[in-house]
Amino acid sequence: MRNPFAFGSPVSGLQFGDRIEETRFLVRRIGTGQNVVVTSPRRYGKTSLLLHAADEAQRIEHARVGVASLLRCSSRRDVAEEVTRAVVDGALGWLVGTAEQISDRLRRLPRVTPSLERDGWRLSLAVGAANETFLADIRRPVELLADSARDGVPVGLVLDEFQQVAEIDPQLGGFFKTLCDDLPGVSLVFAGSHQHMMERLFVGTGAALKNAAEPLSLTVIPESESVAFLQERMVAAGRSIDGRAAGLLYRLAHGIPHFVQLIAAAVYDRDVDAATEETVREAMVDVLSRQRADLASRYELLSPNHRRLVAGLAERPVRDPLSRASLVRFGLSAASAARARDALREREVIEFDADVGWRIADPIFEGWLRYGLPLDLGARIDASAIG
Repeated sequence: MRNPFAFGSPVSGLQFGDRIEETRFLVRRIGTGQNVVVTSPRRYGKTSLLLHAADEAQRIEHARVGVASLLRCSSRRDVAEEVTRAVVDGALGWLVGTAEQISDRLRRLPRVTPSLERDGWRLSLAVGAANETFLADIRRPVELLADSARDGVPVGLVLDEFQQVAEIDPQLGGFFKTLCDDLPGVSLVFAGSHQHMMERLFVGTGAALKNAAEPLSLTVIPESESVAFLQERMVAAGRSIDGRAAGLLYRLAHGIPHFVQLIAAAVYDRDVDAATEETVREAMVDVLSRQRADLASRYELLSPNHRRLVAGLAERPVRDPLSRASLVRFGLSAASAARARDALREREVIEFDADVGWRIADPIFEGWLRYGLPLDLGARIDASAIG
């Protein structure tokens, strides 16, 4: 039977775990034309939530919703093309029909050139135009979306990985604030996984989009709900996992949805009818062994002081890495530890967790640092040591 757990790409359907309240919140805000800013660390299921909420808004509110990802955008032109695609194809559905019908609709976007390629229609804008022209190209499809709301149907535009605008052009944040002010009927959902960059855009003095959207911060799914999800998915696949094993899996993954599903998939791959804590530990060894070369490379790219800090935090998280006891354990001076902490946080290698303090952000990297790094070359990780 097909593995019931999915990771690495956005999930949907039965593989989408929980987020009931977050989905309901987004659907209601889209239905009433309110702006939202969604922030979360990486791998928390943000994109899966956005896609699920967009589908639910279309189903429940009969809304017209476009979803744009700015991840691969590196210029105003890229942003304009991606926003145009999200509105024209996703929200308005204009790319359905004959070539003549599609061309006729796109006359309302005079600078957009459609071309039919192997994977469908592609919309492109002329190269070499002034930056101000591309701002107009971003605005025009959003205005079309706003116009379509005049029949009483809610409309929304989801902008995933929105932090890219801070890197592309500092003025883009203010431009989107103008869109919020000028087009109040459109629900703009800004979402990003680089929290410090999203804070620069939405929080604090001088933030271009301060108070422009209601915040929604994603946290981990509670352990009880995640355990129930794991057990339900195993039963649906004709197997089982006991509660203690599912709880151990959750803790090894820091509760982060991507890693919960990653380790759960490895548990399923061990082909046991009833998974126990021992099965989970062996599955974790499988994951660490498969990723050993990549994990070692990530460690080797760190500076010596950064290595000392991550190795110490993998052994045991701390609330104050600058305390005397922490500095002795890390073998660092206060100044070196502060610089390492700030640099590793900026790169999202470490994070501050309110429950345990500073820790390694990626639980697989943490597991390798704790159980794999001390071993001789080629030695196998002892599954019984994992816990």
